[in-house]
Amino acid sequence: MWREKGVSHELEFWRRWFETGGYLWPDDYRRRLDEDAPLEEPLIVDRLPQLDADPVAILDVGAGPLTCLGKRYPGRSLTIVPVDALAHEYDRLLAEFGVEPPVRTQLCPGEELLDRFSPDTFDLAYARNSLDHSYDPLTVLRNMLTVVKPGGFVVTRHVRAEGEHQAYSGFHQWNIDLEDGRCVLWNKAGRHDVAEAVGGSATVEAFRDDEGGDDWVVCVLRKR
Repeated sequence: MWREKGVSHELEFWRRWFETGGYLWPDDYRRRLDEDAPLEEPLIVDRLPQLDADPVAILDVGAGPLTCLGKRYPGRSLTIVPVDALAHEYDRLLAEFGVEPPVRTQLCPGEELLDRFSPDTFDLAYARNSLDHSYDPLTVLRNMLTVVKPGGFVVTRHVRAEGEHQAYSGFHQWNIDLEDGRCVLWNKAGRHDVAEAVGGSATVEAFRDDEGGDDWVVCVLRKR
């Protein structure tokens, strides 16, 4: 049911995005295709000084056909690995529109990260508006935490309560929200407190952010 509700809706969006050069977001289209685009996501940039790896290995979970992350940062080398459950479908769209991605998205649902990557592989794992599209967001989050190294970060940015806002259409089957300063994942069938779910394996910080005029819920986990 999750795939039936979501796949066609998601592919229709990205088809329009390619056909129109970004639809309502032409600057985003150009930036995703620019192999020299600077890394500007503050959730990552602000944590680079706390990571001494070179290169910094970043996993982008639910990246879509083209990762939104910039590929360059002054004084640091970056290795970005984007993954998505629909990577093969996105490959067909890329071929249809003659687009060669600077970094190609690999096939891997977030629920299956541990089948693809060893624990303690990445310095940072990132998810933007993708956990709420997943079948099991709590498992995805736990998997992201497992594949980052001790001292590494899991950082997520999601529009608040998107499932409710979208009337649970397409892949929008979950909500990411804040309750009393704590990040929660919920829908009509269940609710998970992120800090409770990861226990003592990580510190957890959650807050609201209005970057770009959107109402974001940000969650930052640092692996112990």
